[in-house]
Amino acid sequence: MDRKDLQQVIKNEIVSVTKDGAEISLLVKDFKTQDILYSHEDTKEVVSASIIKVPIMLTALEQVQEGKLELDSFIELKDAGILEDTEVFEYGGGKYTLEELLVWMIIESDNTATNCLIDLLSMETINTFCKKHSLKSTKLERRMLDFQAVQEGRNNYTSAGDMAILYEELYNRTILTPDLCNTALGILKRQRHKQLSLRYIYDDITVAHKTGSLDNLDHDAGIFYLPNIQYYFGAFVWNAPSNEYASKWIGRISKGIYEYYKTNNER
Repeated sequence: MDRKDLQQVIKNEIVSVTKDGAEISLLVKDFKTQDILYSHEDTKEVVSASIIKVPIMLTALEQVQEGKLELDSFIELKDAGILEDTEVFEYGGGKYTLEELLVWMIIESDNTATNCLIDLLSMETINTFCKKHSLKSTKLERRMLDFQAVQEGRNNYTSAGDMAILYEELYNRTILTPDLCNTALGILKRQRHKQLSLRYIYDDITVAHKTGSLDNLDHDAGIFYLPNIQYYFGAFVWNAPSNEYASKWIGRISKGIYEYYKTNNER
């Protein structure tokens, strides 16, 4: 499939999904050439779900860079802070290193680890980090699973374009020291949730990404690493008829884009 044909397929897919009531934000960009293959509402501010955990991680690593924290420093996790959805800390609290909490927050999307890190860093520090890096749509207004905050009108937000800024700075090793950028990318490459952008891709490929999910909402954003092409894929779907609907849509779009880049990569 050539470029124009792929772009038409994506356009048709967007028309189809929006007819069903879902809303879409999409950005696909080749980081080596700066070519934007496709964009649709990529600056639109949307509820972030767990995508917000990427700037939280980078804020923590910036604190390491500034000498305020260390990756091997121990942080106390109290029993009272353990959420019912944890699949990591169900045996109780204790002391965990900063690196452990960062890893579980990203690869397992553990909300208990996330809240512990929010309390450690503060919402103000995380939002200051976002502003400093020109993330116009990204802000943290609540802790994980704080449904009372949502009822009161406070939520967490981002955009496909904002995530592209963070991932491109990580890719270029400019947002932090090269070593700390490698630490962040190494964690993102260990992501365990692969049912979205990797849903229909059976090749063994490297992707540094983070997913997010709430009722009728699924997001996936990150870097696909092919031998000669590294591209950003950010697809956000919300107000979908179901999560299965959203995840399958992201999977179809991602597979088509991957096959396009794979073909070009092999020429």
